[in-house]
Amino acid sequence: MPIERIAGPDDPRVAAYRSVSDPELVRSLGVFVAEGRLIVQRVIGDGRYVFDSALVSEAAYRSLAPALEAMSLRAPIYVCDAGDFFGITGHDLHRGCLALVLRPPPTAVVDVMARARTLVVLEAVTNADNVGGVFRNAAAFGADAVLLSPTCCDPLYRKAIRTSMGAALRVPFARTGEWPAVISTIRALGFAIVALTPRGPSE
Repeated sequence: MPIERIAGPDDPRVAAYRSVSDPELVRSLGVFVAEGRLIVQRVIGDGRYVFDSALVSEAAYRSLAPALEAMSLRAPIYVCDAGDFFGITGHDLHRGCLALVLRPPPTAVVDVMARARTLVVLEAVTNADNVGGVFRNAAAFGADAVLLSPTCCDPLYRKAIRTSMGAALRVPFARTGEWPAVISTIRALGFAIVALTPRGPSE
């Protein structure tokens, strides 16, 4: 596991971390951001994910070192002063821990529906906290998967992952481009559909 201590916020080795506040730029790099020790530990514990690199404070490194060493990571682990996070990312990250993780290939809608008995479907939920909260509840209540309409927030956006307490990394999901026609497909597969909306009146 290569440990590299950075020289400060302008160190070119951590240039990719300057993009963490821009979700579209992060996606274009083919990664997602895991923020905080709990989330990074859950990524480490899930063999489906591959680290690109991690940026940690001294305290976070000491906390995560046993798990990182157990993985035999080849990805670099950059250690910085806690105060450097703001200069690198533009955010004052008190958790002292970020990782860039390779984004997995998208799951096909048919595969998600074929394996599910209980399916949560989200339409136009654009708030990252709300998406994260739905994933957290989906995991708590044993839902098998989440299906998202085209305009939903990315579940692998760092704030959605953080709010979900890592559930967005565990609950399978897929994004459909056939909206709202996919609802008819779901019904044809034998699902009983129950709809909830904050709008009123609704039919």
